[in-house]
Amino acid sequence: MEQSMLDMKLQETGERERLKEYITTQLNESGWREELKKQCVAFIQEKGVEKVSLEEMINDIAPQGRATLPEKLKVDVFNRLRSFAEKQGFEH
Repeated sequence: MEQSMLDMKLQETGERERLKEYITTQLNESGWREELKKQCVAFIQEKGVEKVSLEEMINDIAPQGRATLPEKLKVDVFNRLRSFAEKQGFEH
């Protein structure tokens, strides 16, 4: 219940979009997105473009992508969310 209320507040205030922009910028600057693209290209070349499904790529590459997210980014986003929730009067 509280999570959906927080999500609603994030959308209403525009904070959700600001967080998405921040995350995208950080991932671009860290080279994470470029590295993920390289993994996708390698996967397609290995399997053959006609034999690869999007589902296969997601199942193979998404866990690697999550595992390589910069730790600093995870901490920054968590802190921003916590700060936002506190300002909105949510308990933690």
